[in-house]
Amino acid sequence: MTSQLSLFIITLCAVVIIGILLNKNKKLNQTKLTTNNSDNDELISEIPYMIKCNTDNARIIKYVRQKTGLGLVEAKKYVDNLKE
Repeated sequence: MTSQLSLFIITLCAVVIIGILLNKNKKLNQTKLTTNNSDNDELISEIPYMIKCNTDNARIIKYVRQKTGLGLVEAKKYVDNLKE
């Protein structure tokens, strides 16, 4: 009984630690856009050009992800905001 309880507590701690680390990683990725202002200015000028040239949306998002390190959802939101 005590071994099952200790195994449950260890598993619970591991899940909490993994959740915290994933959350910190997400926050670090989101701050990359604000820290690289020169790259950000370059992206802001390149993306409208790519949109005018009818570049595929997936390629634009992939390009943003490569330049910024953002996740898929964040990069898509970034591109959608620039389209407006």
